[in-house]
Amino acid sequence: MSEQPQDQSVQPAPQPWAWAAPVPQPRLVETPPLEYHQLLRGALRYRWWKPLLALLLGVIYYFTLSTVFGLAVILPYLALSGVSMVDPESMTDSLMALALPDTQNPASMLMTLGSVALMIPAAYLAMLSVGLSPARRLWSVALRIRWRWIARTALPAIVALLVMNGLGIALQLAFSGGADSGLGGEPPHIDPTPALWSALLVVLLVPLQSTAEEVVYRGMFMQTLGAWLGGARGGSGFARFLSGPWLPIAVPAIAFGFSHIYDVWGWIAVVVMALVAGWLTWRTGGLEAAISLHVVNNVVAFGFMIVGFGGETAQSESTGGPGSAIGSAIGLLLYAWWVDRDFRRNDGMRTRIDLIEVPGTIQPPVPAPPAAGPVPA
Repeated sequence: MSEQPQDQSVQPAPQPWAWAAPVPQPRLVETPPLEYHQLLRGALRYRWWKPLLALLLGVIYYFTLSTVFGLAVILPYLALSGVSMVDPESMTDSLMALALPDTQNPASMLMTLGSVALMIPAAYLAMLSVGLSPARRLWSVALRIRWRWIARTALPAIVALLVMNGLGIALQLAFSGGADSGLGGEPPHIDPTPALWSALLVVLLVPLQSTAEEVVYRGMFMQTLGAWLGGARGGSGFARFLSGPWLPIAVPAIAFGFSHIYDVWGWIAVVVMALVAGWLTWRTGGLEAAISLHVVNNVVAFGFMIVGFGGETAQSESTGGPGSAIGSAIGLLLYAWWVDRDFRRNDGMRTRIDLIEVPGTIQPPVPAPPAAGPVPA
């Protein structure tokens, strides 16, 4: 019996080095159907901290953009108005005149409306900066503005505003019993030239200003809360409450109310409007209904200021009292019912399914074949 020589061409399998170890590969999986307030959880590489960072960056971007815009408005305004740059009191008065919109001062309309409109690019930049793309998810579950629903909600918004203002004035007069109704005094003197310039700015900038506020409060803010709370799990009623839309609707609405300078009745009316806008955003899967309502409301409000209705050409704290607040609430409920009914009858899309990355797994290495040894004869 003889022994054959070993095959020297076959070497033992080398041991893998640490740098050559296999790396877990992420897998793409479908999300469950996401409602509007949960859409950030559909970002490809969503992490819990990204919405918070996006909010912080959004604030930084907005103040940067608004500062640049403010200087571009303020410096020419001071130069054209002949204000002495060495007179602090005169400069302070001139700057305060730009702080609140006054239809007899078109520069204040440009300053206030234009600066708010800058929330849109600030929100977009913040979303893209942290990888919550596409930023178009701020608009709707379709990742765009659904112009069809803008058109379909325009008429309900106009009717709702007629009810809000007509009923509010009637109720306020009834509550006052012929006394001071809180609707203002004699119409002020109206200079037609600044009034016309202000009317042009309202037409051009109010759609952008109103849309920007919806993008931030009913969009970015609502989706941030929805992303955090949407991960609540469990069968308890509290867990279901946390994962639902109610807190993402209510918290931005309250914050929106405090962003205005109105009295208590005006604050209530603004918060009710924000609650209705948030609820419709959730029910319809997008900002369209909220944008239509907001744009029509602000155009009407500035229109009243342009003609001096209520004795004011500028924004003020007074909003008419409880009658106006009740009238606003009734008109807003009518709008919510109308839009929701139309949306359900037309089978509107209110959820979406995205693909997201989840951590992958490492497949166990395939064992190397045994080295060749002596072969019996």
